[in-house]
This record gives sequence, structure tokens and C-alpha cells, in this order.
Amino acid sequence: MKSVSPIQWFDEFQATDRVLLINPPVHDVRYAWIRWNQPTGLLLLSSKLSNEVGCKVELFDLMLPDHGRVPIRDTNRQKVMPDKDRTVYKTRAYGMQMEVVRTKLSNLKSEWIPTHIVISTLTSYWYESLLTLVPLLRTLFPEIRISLIGGYAVLESEHAKRTNVDYLVNDFIDFDDYLPDFKLYANSITHRLHDGRLPEFGGLSFTRNNISANLLKQVDMCREMNIRNFVIMENNLFRDECLILSDFLFLLEKKYLQVNLHGICGIDIAKAVDGIFTKMQKGGYRSFFLEYDLDGEDLNLDSYRRVYRELVKNQVRYISSGDIAGFLMIGTQHDNLERMFKHSFQLLEICGSIIPKPYTPDPGTEDYKRISKQRLDFLSPHVFPMAEQSGISRKEYQEFYQHASFLNEKRLGKSFDFFDEHYSSVALRKSLGKKV
Repeated sequence: MKSVSPIQWFDEFQATDRVLLINPPVHDVRYAWIRWNQPTGLLLLSSKLSNEVGCKVELFDLMLPDHGRVPIRDTNRQKVMPDKDRTVYKTRAYGMQMEVVRTKLSNLKSEWIPTHIVISTLTSYWYESLLTLVPLLRTLFPEIRISLIGGYAVLESEHAKRTNVDYLVNDFIDFDDYLPDFKLYANSITHRLHDGRLPEFGGLSFTRNNISANLLKQVDMCREMNIRNFVIMENNLFRDECLILSDFLFLLEKKYLQVNLHGICGIDIAKAVDGIFTKMQKGGYRSFFLEYDLDGEDLNLDSYRRVYRELVKNQVRYISSGDIAGFLMIGTQHDNLERMFKHSFQLLEICGSIIPKPYTPDPGTEDYKRISKQRLDFLSPHVFPMAEQSGISRKEYQEFYQHASFLNEKRLGKSFDFFDEHYSSVALRKSLGKKV
């Protein structure tokens, strides 16, 4: 096994190579991207390899949504947390089953054999499926080089050595102004591996330069494949005082393009300029998931009300129920259960729906290092790695998830009559009788 930099790694490729990119399954308690899953890093890598090296690239996306959802199955495994309650979580497998992977790749061998397989992981703690996937690939293709890139290889390189791949790429790859290679899904081998299925949406990426024009090029590429739904996969959609987004929406209007845009990430309302939500509606935005915005310990209600006025009071087009939602960050070391409920009702009042967004420490922080030494998969936000610091039990967090779901679906009915006498249930019943 070699640990190499991206530059050293690219030197290993030749124009005669046949590269198979693999987006592996995820094992976790929950998975938030059931519908909106796309291996953007691998699509960018395809563009870079094709243009700079000239090799033939194919993709096996084991997380490709099928009929709108990534496949899910129980693993019959439990994750027991090291808290005083010994909280137990059921682990699920998201993505294609390994038996199906084996069959598809076995059938492929008579026609096409890769010379290099590249696996990418999005996070540092989604590694469990690799412990099954890599041995399977070794059995099917014993002479083929296997590389591991992405968050796990970069952030947990020592841990990643147990995967027994040939190359660990120890830094993130700079894709500069390359665009995701959406047309990769239409390649003959890729198309066959996915039974002819194509992505149901296009995950658009910011480039380093000419961002708005390059977003439009990505839209055009997807439209050639009859893809009409799009998400800009960025953490800060409103950067540069919303100029990038405004320019992109202007270009769409100038070309008379009718698209469906979904704002599921990066809508930081504190950075929104007046009128941007009106432009977004006119430009084709169908959903708006608002990032959590605090003023001290309280919600920044002025920001939320400004959004409400643009999207609801003065709406340009009808927005379906549930397509305006507010994220609610939970699982931090500073959580307060009463404050969580207060914010949930305020968000419900303004947005109509709430989305709990569990927290995990950033890589490199002391909390991250402490938890990763216990067990790497304990960093999953869905097992609340900071529960001991916040003083809120994991059972109470689980209850909050359940109550948030009830709030979203049944807030106008009588669905709360059966709640027990736990703290969260009592707080919920009391709060339902108050005007937020």
C-alpha cells in the first residue's frame, strides 16, 4: 500500500487505462440524502482523468437512487453507545447489496475489465462497507490496482490502511474549473451497470472561475440527458452578496430555460439580500430549506420573517406544503432541550416544516480526536457524539426526532393525545397550547 499525494497519484495513470469509479454503500443509523445522492467528486474526477490523461472512465454508483430513493435494508447489526444508558441504535445499509454488486461485475468481466478501480468516500466515518467491498473486488479482479480517495483516506489514513487498497490518496484533489461529468452515466458500461437508469437530478458545483456560466453549462449538459431537476451542492449559496446566484438565475432567464431548482443546502438567510428569494422563485426554485440562523441563543426572527414575507406573503408562484422548511441544529455541546423545543415551534410557525440537523465535530478539533479514538463510526451525527457534553440523553434526542416528525405531519390535528410523561412530551403538550 502506498500513501501518495494527488499529483503523485495522477502520475500512475496512462491513456490506455480503463478506470472504474465506485461510489460505495453507506452503513449508518440514518442517511439524510436518500433522494439527493450524487457522487460529485467522482464525476469531477472523470472529467479530470478524461481531459488530462485521456483514459477510458466508467462509473458504478452503488448509491444511485432508484424511483426517487436510495435502496435501504436492515443489517441485523446494532450499534451500542458507551453512555450510561448503553443506548442501542439499529444500523442500516444504504445502497446496492453486495450480492448484486458481485453479480453485475462478474457478468461484466467477459466484456470489459478495468485496469484501475477508484473508490471515494464522502466522510471520514463511512468506511464499514469498504471492508466488504474491497475484498470482493480483490476476488473478482485480483491483478487490478485499487485506490481510495475522499474524506476517509485523507482524514483517517492510518485507519484506512485496514482496507488493503493499493493507493491511499492523502489529500483532497483540486478540480479547479472542471465540471461534473454527468454524461458518464450514459457511457455503455456505466449504463449497463445501472440497468439503464440515469440520475433523477443534477448536482451542480461551483467552479473556481466563471461560476455562473459554468453552472449554466452543467444545466445544459443535464438537459441533454432529459434531467430537469437541479441542486447547487454548495454550503454558501449566497456568497459574494448573492451576485453569483443572481447572475446564474439571469442566465437561465436569458436562455428561456425552464428548470426545477431545489434549495436543500447553503441557504444562509443571514447572508440573503433583499429580493433574492423573489428572484429564486422566478428562476425556478421549488423548495427552500433554510439554514439555522441564531442571534445569540435565540432565533434571528427578523431574518426568518424577511424570508416569510418574500416566499409566502408576496410569493411569485405556489409553493407546496413542506417545500419551505427550517433546519434546526441539534446535538451540539451547548444544546438545551427547552430551547430546542422553543426554536422548533418558532420555525414551525414561520416555515411550516422543521428538519432536525444533527451535529458532529469538525475534523481536527479536540472533540473530533477524542471521539475518533473511541471508535470512528461514533462520529456519525446520527448517534449524537456530543450527547455527554450537552447533558441531553440519546433517548431524549431520539424522542425529539419523533416529535419533530409528528409536528411536521400532525400539528393541526389531535395526534399528541397519546404522548407519555417524559420531559419532552410534557414540554411539547405545554408548548402546543401557547402562541409562539
